Amino acid sequence: MKQTDKNKFQILCVTMNQIDFSKIKDMNINSNIIFANQSNKVGYSELKFKNHIAKMITTNTKGVGINRNIALSYADAEICLFADDDVIYFDNLEDIILKEFADYPSADVIIFHLESNSNERKLAKYSKTRRWKKYEPRPWGAVRIAFRLNAVQKANLWFSPLFGGGCVFPNGEDSMWIDSAFDANLKFYVSNKTIGYVDMSESSWFSGFDYKYFYAKGAFYQASYPRMIKIWMLYFAFRTRKMTMLTFKERLQWLEYGRHGYNSMKSYEEFKYEMK
Repeated sequence: MKQTDKNKFQILCVTMNQIDFSKIKDMNINSNIIFANQSNKVGYSELKFKNHIAKMITTNTKGVGINRNIALSYADAEICLFADDDVIYFDNLEDIILKEFADYPSADVIIFHLESNSNERKLAKYSKTRRWKKYEPRPWGAVRIAFRLNAVQKANLWFSPLFGGGCVFPNGEDSMWIDSAFDANLKFYVSNKTIGYVDMSESSWFSGFDYKYFYAKGAFYQASYPRMIKIWMLYFAFRTRKMTMLTFKERLQWLEYGRHGYNSMKSYEEFKYEMK
């Protein structure tokens, strides 16, 4: 394999407690891949398969943001794709993604579609590939994000170690990364191409639109939009009125709790314990 071909595309996958490379088969991987593996030990290993290379970086760290940063620090391909280990990819994933970047050379980031088994968390699908502007909504998780590595490196973009599964606040790291990318003037496109399937039957952080969810959202808004947090909290409390059994007052209350929780760096569990 030519060196130029080998470094064209790479998947950056976060995972936990892996002892081998069985995720290659589970996820139907047909590309170069880096596994950032959180475990109780530290190690590095490689596997050559189907003319591709898989790398496993195992650390005893905790938090999906830190894990994604580890994968990013090892990335060396022109085009990369963020991944979780519960995604199953189409056979021609690499061809789909590389063709979109070739067809849209001004794109720094392209958002792709994944089929999902969750009606509650169904992923938005777009009718055509087009440029996405900064003022438009961004309902995307990291697993939909493919990007030009040099653009991300030049912008010095990393994930927050405070937000995401295993962190102080269980979600929001994807949105913070996307906000930073827009602030750095990276050009975003949304694609009408589907690249695989994601299983959302289980989640390390999402247990429904409950107290914990609104607490984490309040922390996210305080970290991301402190000057406009009151507006954002009112908007979010209203937008989620049909998604939860919590009253409007309760939604606002737990958003406010999350705001103060961020300022004091207290997790939902710590905050709830102090309330007793």
